[in-house]
Amino acid sequence: MYPISDLTAFCRKTTGDVPPKLVGASTTVVGSKMYLYGGRLVSERKMVSDIYMFDLETFKWDKMVQNPEDDIPQARYFHSADTWRNHLIIFGGMAIKPQSDNPEDLCVLNDVRLFDLISRRWVPATPVPADSALVPSARYAHLSSVTADRLFIIGGQDLANVWLDDVYIFDLVSKTWIQRRDYPRHCGTYRSVAVTADQRVRLPQEETRGGQASAKLGQVGSRFKVDKAAAPAANAPQSDPLIHLPYSAQPTEDYPCDIFLFSNYNFTDVQRELEVFTPLSDGDFTVSDRSGSMTGNSFPPGLRFPTGAILGTYFIVAGTYLSQTYQSFSIWALDLINMTWSRIDPGSALASGSWFRSCLWASANKFVVFGNRNGNLVEDYNRRLLSWDHVTCIDLEAFGIYQPPPLVLDIPMQELGLAALEEGLMADFEIICDDGRRIKCSRKLLEDRWPWFKEQRRIFLQAATRALEAMPSVSAQTPPPDVAGANRQEPRPDPRLTPRAFNLSEPYPITLALLQYFYSMALITPLQHAPAVLSQLLLLSSTYQLTHLQSLVKHAMHRALSYATSVGIYGVSTLCSCRSLQIR
Repeated sequence: MYPISDLTAFCRKTTGDVPPKLVGASTTVVGSKMYLYGGRLVSERKMVSDIYMFDLETFKWDKMVQNPEDDIPQARYFHSADTWRNHLIIFGGMAIKPQSDNPEDLCVLNDVRLFDLISRRWVPATPVPADSALVPSARYAHLSSVTADRLFIIGGQDLANVWLDDVYIFDLVSKTWIQRRDYPRHCGTYRSVAVTADQRVRLPQEETRGGQASAKLGQVGSRFKVDKAAAPAANAPQSDPLIHLPYSAQPTEDYPCDIFLFSNYNFTDVQRELEVFTPLSDGDFTVSDRSGSMTGNSFPPGLRFPTGAILGTYFIVAGTYLSQTYQSFSIWALDLINMTWSRIDPGSALASGSWFRSCLWASANKFVVFGNRNGNLVEDYNRRLLSWDHVTCIDLEAFGIYQPPPLVLDIPMQELGLAALEEGLMADFEIICDDGRRIKCSRKLLEDRWPWFKEQRRIFLQAATRALEAMPSVSAQTPPPDVAGANRQEPRPDPRLTPRAFNLSEPYPITLALLQYFYSMALITPLQHAPAVLSQLLLLSSTYQLTHLQSLVKHAMHRALSYATSVGIYGVSTLCSCRSLQIR
């Protein structure tokens, strides 16, 4: 038998234009592609300005051809690379002095360069005012992150390896440096990592403070009644509060994406720090220290050259752990809600070999680690060598770490939709349950939000049209026509569908929960969150290919997973091929 941890990760050999072994190269993920830029060749001690694209779905490398007419940046290593609006943003790093052939004749840089990933062209460099106090001094091995259209440059070292204890902010829209602030902490890529997320996770239960938003919409069950004094609808859930799960949303001025800066140092007696940079709408930012809030049964060891990411409500950090008796590439996750650390166990996938560079594939909820499974970790670490021959993919959802699904309708619209179902607003159709009970609903709404139903209605109307066209137009002595479509290949309508009803053949609670989803495009009622109902909704989402419903059900099941519910969730996730949920 294989341990469960071996099911969460797999290793593959990369193909295509595999990059050579490099020192100090950068990696940046955009969608399902990872971009590798710069670095120093190990064999020749030569710096490069090459760009490689790695397809995270096919594991194939492609070396991108750069236009010779572009102002290609000076080759460098230990620079920073970020992404913003389909651009790579390169800042700083160490390079060989211009017009020098000596690989030891080095300099450090402070330029900001953008590469357009759509046109595959370098954006012309923006002149840097030499006398501005807001322009950062040249540096390498610094930290960087992008949020609210601003590039944050944090720390690093100068050519003499002196720590630069400051933070600079570059406005990516106006292409100008707008702020400098002292930051009395030694931050660099050897011991620290700064990360942010593309999406922010919103916690509606906290934001609405116990249902104040619902109160603005009026009493449930009476929101569409002309007579507001009349009794609410009989089937309205008066006493049960609605359940709004965390969801993903684009950042706004009120809810920006924070930058999380994690540092660990003094590796014989590890010290860990976590600070959060929150951008403000006026261009400033605040810094809050969360170091004292971190808890857990175990903590990350000292991680050298850490890399990190934010996925959902988790901060992920990974790096090289070296001790006299044990060496490994270690991956940890911090739950940002309860501030608890836990270790990500990739099983045997990273047990041997040389692994150093990792990145997050957010859209697939996967953590990707590059290296050489036949290499020597200690030897390669001592040479700061990065290999790209093999890749290990770790399924983070199997650990309960994933990006929550976004909203289709905002929360007030969800609740109004639920009220419309409860009060039978524009009901011209019925769903029949297996016990004969009928639930009134809107046929147009079902067609708009249930693709399978819309297709069956189309087939039904086509069959009805053919039947009408085949009917006799003369006297009653004309023989009966052939059954329309009997000798043809036209698809036949589902026999459960009639002009005014659809026989779903499901119990009443399941049918009601499904209709509540179609009206709200969410799972917000206590009925929908009952374990047995969730299981059946997952089956229905698989049967009718309702991918959004499936993502919501999996989200709810992850949050409801316990010893009491694990057997049922395992069974239904196996039937529906939800592998990550099944493994967890």
